[in-house]
Amino acid sequence: MFAGMLLVPAWQWPEAPLLLWVPRWLQPEFVAWLLACPQGFSRCGQAEAYSAHVLQRLEELHRWVKRGPDVDVEREVLAVFARSKSALPLYFAEGSLRRHAELRGQLLSRALVPASDRFDSVVTPRAGRKLRVGIINRHLGPQTETYTTLPTFEQLDPERFEVTLFVHRSGDSALEAYCGKQASELRVLTGSLEAQVAALRAAALDVAVFGTNLTAICNEVTRLALHRVAPLQVANNSSCITSGLPNIDLYVSGSLAEAPGAAGNFSERLGLLPGPAHAFNYEAEGAVATAICTRAEFGLPSDAIVFVSAANYFKIIPEMQETWARLLAAVPGAYLLLHPFNPNWASEYPVCRFQEEFGGVLASHGVAPSRWAVSTRPFPTRADVKTLLELGDIYLDTYPFAGVNSLVDPLELGLPVVAWEGATFRSRMGAALLRELEVPELIAENRADYLRIAQRLANESDYRESCAGVIRARMGRTPVFLDPLAASEAFGDLIETAYDELVEVGREAFRARREPIRAMGKARTESEGTLVADMTRAREILAASPADPHARHAVGRALVDSGRPARAVTYLLGALQADEGNGRLWIDVARALQANGQLREALQALEAGLRIDQTMREGWTLYAGVARTLGAWQLAQEAEEVARQMALPENGAGQRSESRWQSASNLPPS
Repeated sequence: MFAGMLLVPAWQWPEAPLLLWVPRWLQPEFVAWLLACPQGFSRCGQAEAYSAHVLQRLEELHRWVKRGPDVDVEREVLAVFARSKSALPLYFAEGSLRRHAELRGQLLSRALVPASDRFDSVVTPRAGRKLRVGIINRHLGPQTETYTTLPTFEQLDPERFEVTLFVHRSGDSALEAYCGKQASELRVLTGSLEAQVAALRAAALDVAVFGTNLTAICNEVTRLALHRVAPLQVANNSSCITSGLPNIDLYVSGSLAEAPGAAGNFSERLGLLPGPAHAFNYEAEGAVATAICTRAEFGLPSDAIVFVSAANYFKIIPEMQETWARLLAAVPGAYLLLHPFNPNWASEYPVCRFQEEFGGVLASHGVAPSRWAVSTRPFPTRADVKTLLELGDIYLDTYPFAGVNSLVDPLELGLPVVAWEGATFRSRMGAALLRELEVPELIAENRADYLRIAQRLANESDYRESCAGVIRARMGRTPVFLDPLAASEAFGDLIETAYDELVEVGREAFRARREPIRAMGKARTESEGTLVADMTRAREILAASPADPHARHAVGRALVDSGRPARAVTYLLGALQADEGNGRLWIDVARALQANGQLREALQALEAGLRIDQTMREGWTLYAGVARTLGAWQLAQEAEEVARQMALPENGAGQRSESRWQSASNLPPS
């Protein structure tokens, strides 16, 4: 047994001894070996074999614990399990990982939650008060989990929600400072695990949202999530699979990121946002690229087709290497550029091993070493990564663990992205972005489709440019996954709906229901056109379509009338993203800006609206008032004259039009 443990990993030794057969003194070390994680896979089929091994051994460990071993030995074994077990390599198997996650969650709870901890949060109806929401992250610095968590709380309505941020580490980044300004308070959790749990419970939260990945290693946030700290506990999409943790009640995904029957993949109740599961705010960081990349640096011809990917090393499993090798063999003049060693995943990578193994796969398909290149440059920001991606013509995503954060970069550059969609969340989240952009023709369902799509993009320049043009145009209209207001709107509506159901039926019944939770929305009908009747109807529409410009317009107008101009500006500017040719909307933006004390911006909005539609007398009157307040007397007089002439019934339409045109031509440029 000892020789075998030294020579081969447990997951590659099917006949490895059972834990029951191992001497008691060796059991902690044996479990560490039994569940040790590989640093990547080298041959096709290994990811599936590893997943099967882990499930078998987790079941075994669970049975061993239930047998009631020696208390001290159990404590040592579970402590080793909590320290060393990572679920990350499981992500690269195709099927559901719910049972893996549930067993992990039960074992971690046994290890880290005292049997005497019987705390249960009091559930209080939210009628007449704000919902108290806690966002719990390891940190809020420039990192993937921050970018995806920020939009969920960034624009939550302060009249409906009170948001507190909890972190384990605080820094001086501009991103953290921005996050702090979007919440009521930012608190640093210090001391022991028990002290941190007590601090969260003392905060009297209604909802605790865990924004750090709970499913890879047992980090500080995972340890907190094992405990009950709020009536409703939520895992967001930073967790790449179901958490499996007994005290997580809701997993928030998206309708475009889940297949029919997906609720069966989750130990939690599944909550579905309309559209993709993810949203991003990269603007808050404000990073500017400093790197310069050239094709010559990587030995890539200036006139060649270049496939490019920034997918992480771990995602490029042997099956993906095989697919890309077949692609290069089928497109002889094409090249491949990879940037796989992202520090967000690991601080060290087996670079030489990867180059040797993938090089061997390519060689077996007749692909010369000169036709592929690997970037090992440590780019400080995503803006720098984009300078490398700009060298490519077509972006290649991975399967079965797709990209999502990494896909935003090529989409912003207008690169066609080839995605491969499967049955689980982790294999659908990238394709969800393409579905939102309405380019499903770039989504494959199998390897043959993937190769066909990529080859067509490489071989047909007109088709490639057409796809790129569509992507650029639709990204330019701010899709919902880059719209923080839509993300916060959808997330807020969803957790309110979930919390209300929890209050109504209790936690046990809430968790037992398998029907996914969706916000109680109702899409705008064709008969309504662009006119939304009132605030209540607008809220219904936004719950179903959180970026609907006409509903945003209605909410913005209502907010101005109710004395909340700053919030109104947010909604009205959001509406402009999709309806900038609406002169009436520009006038309402100006009203909100004026009420918010932003007079110069209000004047600019009025100019834009009046250039679109010079017949709006209300706009000229408002323009005159704002110009006068700013001391622009001549502009005010001209606008007043136009408004006066428009009010005279004896004046013909031609004369009024002439006056308006002369005044409009004198407006200063926006």
